[in-house]
Amino acid sequence: MWRKAVCSIPPYRPFSSSSATDIQTLYSFLQPSIFALKTNEQSKQPQDSTNSQTKTLTEEQKTTLQTTLEKSLLTHNTDEAWKSFKALTTCCTVPNMPLTNSLITHLSSLQDTQNLKRAFASVVFVIEKDPKLLYFETVTTLLNSMNCANTAAPAFALIKCMFRNRYFVPFGLWGNMLVDVSRKSGSLIAFLRVFEECCRIAIDEKLNYMKPDLAVCNAALECCCCELESVSDAEKVVATMSVLGVRPDESSFGFLSYLFALKGLEKKIDELEKLMVEFGFSNKRVFFNSLIGGYVKSGKIDSVSTTVLRSLREGNGKEWIFSDETHCEVVKGYLQNGAMKSLASLIIEAQKLESPMLEVDKSIGYGIISACINLGLADKAHSILDEMNAQSGSVGLGVYVPILKAYSKEHRTAEATQLVMDIGNSGLQLDAGMYDMLVEASMTSQDFQSAFTLFRDMRDARILDLKGSYLTIMTGLMENQRPELMAAFLDEVVEDPRIEVKTHDWNSIIHAFCKAGRLEDARRTFRRMTFLQFEPNDQTYLSLINGFVTAEKYFSVLMLWNEIKRKISGGKEKGINFDHNLVDAFLYALVKGGFFDAVMQVVEKSQEMKIFVDKWSCTCNLFIQNPLSMSPLPAALFISILFLLPQLHKVCAASHAAGRTIPTLGTCNNTCGTIPVMFPFGTGFGCGHPYFARYVKCNAGTLQFSTGTGIYTVSSIDYPTSTIVVADPFMSTCSSMQNSGSFSLDRTSPFTLTGSNIFVLLGCSSTSPVFDPSEDLCDTGSGSRVCSGLYSCKGVTGIGLPQNAPTSTCCVYDSLMGIGSGYSLDLPKLQCSSYTSIYEFGDEEDPMKWKFGISLLYNDSYYTPACKDCETNGGLCGFSVLDESFSCICRDGVNTTTNCFGHGYTWSGAWEPKIQTKTSIGVFLLWWIYLLV
Repeated sequence: MWRKAVCSIPPYRPFSSSSATDIQTLYSFLQPSIFALKTNEQSKQPQDSTNSQTKTLTEEQKTTLQTTLEKSLLTHNTDEAWKSFKALTTCCTVPNMPLTNSLITHLSSLQDTQNLKRAFASVVFVIEKDPKLLYFETVTTLLNSMNCANTAAPAFALIKCMFRNRYFVPFGLWGNMLVDVSRKSGSLIAFLRVFEECCRIAIDEKLNYMKPDLAVCNAALECCCCELESVSDAEKVVATMSVLGVRPDESSFGFLSYLFALKGLEKKIDELEKLMVEFGFSNKRVFFNSLIGGYVKSGKIDSVSTTVLRSLREGNGKEWIFSDETHCEVVKGYLQNGAMKSLASLIIEAQKLESPMLEVDKSIGYGIISACINLGLADKAHSILDEMNAQSGSVGLGVYVPILKAYSKEHRTAEATQLVMDIGNSGLQLDAGMYDMLVEASMTSQDFQSAFTLFRDMRDARILDLKGSYLTIMTGLMENQRPELMAAFLDEVVEDPRIEVKTHDWNSIIHAFCKAGRLEDARRTFRRMTFLQFEPNDQTYLSLINGFVTAEKYFSVLMLWNEIKRKISGGKEKGINFDHNLVDAFLYALVKGGFFDAVMQVVEKSQEMKIFVDKWSCTCNLFIQNPLSMSPLPAALFISILFLLPQLHKVCAASHAAGRTIPTLGTCNNTCGTIPVMFPFGTGFGCGHPYFARYVKCNAGTLQFSTGTGIYTVSSIDYPTSTIVVADPFMSTCSSMQNSGSFSLDRTSPFTLTGSNIFVLLGCSSTSPVFDPSEDLCDTGSGSRVCSGLYSCKGVTGIGLPQNAPTSTCCVYDSLMGIGSGYSLDLPKLQCSSYTSIYEFGDEEDPMKWKFGISLLYNDSYYTPACKDCETNGGLCGFSVLDESFSCICRDGVNTTTNCFGHGYTWSGAWEPKIQTKTSIGVFLLWWIYLLV
């Protein structure tokens, strides 16, 4: 077509008049007016009337105004500078060239509409007065500012003014900016007229620097083809390009092919294609995409199918040449014409032509089905799949994958699983990554049956990498407290060589069963574990011991001790770390059960293995100092106790002599790590108030707070306000988010939640009860800002969400009541991945400065005059282990019920006579209990 382009340019259409729309748009831009637009009547007024109103300035006044203008620009006093400029121009005087350009550049750079109007008015005035006073850079600066402000009307008005006054700025300095602002404002038609005038000037005036480049010519061609849809206008632009010597590119041919397809000009399409070959363009990607767009818009569905299949034949089925936009246009066109069967047929025919080596996501079927998904038509996509099956077509994997991804994203896991079964039956196979995604979606939705079905299908499909899905299922079942499913799942896969089952997997199941009180299931799992030759370790036994103690099944603990004793006595520990934790657990359980001979065996074994633990001496003290808590014992066992008492006392005394004193014997401190510890808190058992000693303890320099859901670190204590702040190590913060456990606070404890806590649930399922509209559990007011702040944190990726994810899965929880007994936050029941608590906003706009933790208010009414007197005299308030009565613990080791007046300030811990006295009293009381029984 360029070959036949006419060498003449279309008739010149000067800018002598503007349309009413252009004037109205420009006038609205100039309101409030910098200068009023002249009407036709005003323009006809005699010149002498205007001159009669013109003021004249003396040279001194002109100099003063220019000096003021210059100083104002230097000091950035914009209003004063503008006032000086207006005073000069009112008298038809223009400041010198540098000063004028500096003013316009300054006004353009301020990026506000008022000063942009001033800059526009100034440039127009100077162009009409004396355009030689303007630098090219000044004009381009103003046009660039208009582009940034998206003000097309004044930009076009400025160009027209330049042309009218023959002020020709090189096209390369402003052309692309004008195209840009035209696209943003939808004014390509107005740009086309400027383009035509610019081309006329370039040719008539022989000004090569006014010639538009290829990008600008394509913009004009796009306007003719896509907006005006005018073949004649498009041919004029082509002819102009030929005269200017602008060589077309693939985009140029693409615009024309769209127009010809839209108009049904098949002969011109053939000519265009031949011309592309002559120009050496072998890549027809843009050409075919544009053809399809034109056919779709004209409703020629058959031509769309023909073009798609033709492109595949020419590319030998190897090259994917259609854009996402084209696929969306195809889907819209077929569905709007009710041609779903034709669309299914197109995919089937395309699959026949595509190379078997073609990647899944580069197939026509994948592109069309993905377009359905992107348009929110997932069900339509499945209908297309069903239609393909009805036509007995070969359904490639590329058709299934987008639907699976959509179902996974929408948590339609049951439908996704059924589709996977259909894929397997058709002889196709998904990769491990797709399986992992579907399994994770099923576990998130708590659709465990679908997850198991998918995992079995993975195994049957001989997928080698099963680790990701295996861990996802085990972790999800653990978080949802489903140990029975964990046991069944592990028993099913334990012999699969592709899955590396380890002892900690069995431990997770045993721990979950014990925590739920299902001890028989825990025993069964333990036996199955040992039968399969998985060696239990210390964590296995700790879980079992804790479970047996909770259920008061102390004989079972004795059986465990006999088993461990055989293993460690033979020097075959096999992974068992017989440390102080295991010793503590056995001592506590065996003493509670009355198996004192076994207690001595544990003690002897710990001494033999040089395990020195302070806590087991407390276990001795529990028996020696509190015999009244024991249940009636058989005579033979009672006699054994009498003989064992001196030995137990000797062991406890030996522990004390070695420096491991029981807490009431002088181990109370006034700090734990860096945290000051004052009454009612204490650093050990027997310190502080007994009611608080059950919840707050000092362990290895760390002050810890215990509840039924775990052990938390005490971050700070504010004694004047009676508050403590505790930190959950698994709680999410802005910098680190992770799957959390639950949190509970016993109603009978001396602690309550303060009003400053803001609990936020993260990563919640759409079916979570917190989103029940009848319950109103989420704060939808200020809470939405909290959720947005947390989801803006980079740490949100730790719970599987992208940064700045939608806050529909977040809930600022208004109540911690009503979910179980007492204060409780049960994440599995609430179907949420994690939680956090904010007790203070350091900077409401910056989540990194928020303070995360749980603020608790404690009951401070236990501070008695006796305790105050004790502290005044250098002692620490504590209590007697025997009857939990008040004790004043002095620094010289004396334990009194009053104060430490007159006692020294050394920590001696010399309490041997008192222990012996209590031992004798305990034996005496035991004897009388036995006689009464």
